[in-house]
Amino acid sequence: MPKTGYFHNGVPIPVPPGDVLELGKKILEPVFLVLFFDTKRTWQWLPNHKLETLGVDDAVDQSKLLESKKASERKAVKKAFDKALIHRSKVMGEPLPEFIVSDSESAT
Repeated sequence: MPKTGYFHNGVPIPVPPGDVLELGKKILEPVFLVLFFDTKRTWQWLPNHKLETLGVDDAVDQSKLLESKKASERKAVKKAFDKALIHRSKVMGEPLPEFIVSDSESAT
């Protein structure tokens, strides 16, 4: 994997730190490397049963966005979710989902 990263559709694709890649070599079960869109941009190796596809089914997305009991956590999850969908739409060359466009328009 390149140390400098690369671009896809003009969007920079981040490269995981070396220590994260080394950790993945030590894990025996099948895992996927996940970049979280939290404030620290955390990388983590996760097994398939810990992953859920988001951005496909609105009902699943809404249930995940409301899962936390704390308003501050729900707000952080919503912000990370929006960042992830924006990144995906740029990488895939797709338009932004309507609810993100309307959220950003109402914020201005």
